[in-house]
Amino acid sequence: MKKNITLIITLLLSLFLVSSCTRTKKTDYSEFTKAYNQFIELATNEFGTQHGLSLAIVKDNQIIFEKYHGLADLETDKMVDKNTLFYIASTTKSFTALAALILESKGELDLERSLSEYFPEINFDPSLKADSITIRNLVQHTSGIENDPIIQATAYTGIHNPNMLLEMLSQLTTINVDAPYGVYGYTNLGYNILSMIIDRELDTNWQAVLDEEIFEPLQMTHTSAIMSDAKKNGWEVAKPLSQVNVENKLKSFLLAKKDNTMHAAGGMITSSRDIARWLIMELNSGKIEGKQIFDSKMIKNSVFPHANQDRKHRDRKELGYGYGWESGTTELGDTLISHGGGFVGTHSEVSFMPSAGLGIVVLANNSTSGKRLGFLLSSYAYDYFSGREDINTYYQKKIKEYKEEIKELQERRKKRFAERMEMQWQFDLAFSNYAGTYTNELLGSLKIAHLGDNRLVAEIGNLKSPLATPYKHINSIRVEMTPNNGSIIQFVVNDGKVKHATFWGQTYTKHID
Repeated sequence: MKKNITLIITLLLSLFLVSSCTRTKKTDYSEFTKAYNQFIELATNEFGTQHGLSLAIVKDNQIIFEKYHGLADLETDKMVDKNTLFYIASTTKSFTALAALILESKGELDLERSLSEYFPEINFDPSLKADSITIRNLVQHTSGIENDPIIQATAYTGIHNPNMLLEMLSQLTTINVDAPYGVYGYTNLGYNILSMIIDRELDTNWQAVLDEEIFEPLQMTHTSAIMSDAKKNGWEVAKPLSQVNVENKLKSFLLAKKDNTMHAAGGMITSSRDIARWLIMELNSGKIEGKQIFDSKMIKNSVFPHANQDRKHRDRKELGYGYGWESGTTELGDTLISHGGGFVGTHSEVSFMPSAGLGIVVLANNSTSGKRLGFLLSSYAYDYFSGREDINTYYQKKIKEYKEEIKELQERRKKRFAERMEMQWQFDLAFSNYAGTYTNELLGSLKIAHLGDNRLVAEIGNLKSPLATPYKHINSIRVEMTPNNGSIIQFVVNDGKVKHATFWGQTYTKHID
């Protein structure tokens, strides 16, 4: 008996000591803070980072570190602070997928219904397997279908409405030959289709669902899926910036998100503090501040790797995909749940390590150095808490590697720019003949304007190019509808007149004056 009591006391004492150590760790992160601040200063100095960064780390149910750096707006010299919002692009998928699970739990959405059941008016080609594709396939990237026009309309041009999207889905959906049905193949399409289903099934939109089911319950008070809410609420949204360009000069991008390009696969603005609340909830299986906001089984199910993948993202292995969450391992073997997002002049990286109770968000208004910095800053923190012994030496080497990557990218861009400047125009007709409005019944109008001499610009929806440059094919031009990303417009000339233009794989017919 005495032996048993001694054993019990020993166990209780051990538990007390463990608890005491845990409490100490909750409040004392001074050594980490010092080391991390030094690393951030080193990294931003080495990269010459002028663009904005917003960073938060959560552990033990609280923010243990936050940092704000650089410019939110080049034109006004506004610096990033705790209230600055960033566009988070594809990180939106984690929220949209959870919304689908919540609607399922309420009996408002059936994730097992097929695509053909949700769209009975569409006579899908049997090869698409629309009878088998479910919402689960759509959000886990295993649908086996693709439809670039829907992705381009919702993310770039903004030319769409429910009827147009329905016609695109009906007429322009094809098999994804690289990732057929049941095989993982990352795409925005599934989430775009999910939003179409929500619109028609619930008589609402996906933005309203996210607001009601996620943002409000989590008290994410500086978050929205509607861009115009920023102006309405007086929020400062970081403007997209270019830091790696031919001029080697910090510049503002003209392309910016509008309400019509905020889509379910990439359509949120938020702050790092709001994402910190999201991460605390995820780490606690749906609970925050002692309140169970979401069902714990649902949250665990959302991060479970339902779809298999086998790829490498720098030093991390990506092994699975759940409901808007990647699952994989770090170089040290720790399980990491994550999702990133990228668009012109923006990068977001949101992740958490369940074993350490650790979550990190890094937001940037730059997509080149911002992407590399995001990975470095999050990886350093994870490795610090995982006990990497050579951490400073290791990350100094990584900084050097990533700087070299950026330098090489810069040189490639300069080389390509120089090559384009050497190209000669190959037109059968005078430049003015190519100007006009070209229309596609499903996709809207492509406008070509002649500004005199050999100057042409293209415009479609929200997108407007700088001056077009020559291309190697006869009657073609190269345009950058999105910065640093060239597209070709191929004109078709018959009987001395321009009849059509092909852009992004689709044909547009020229209006006859």
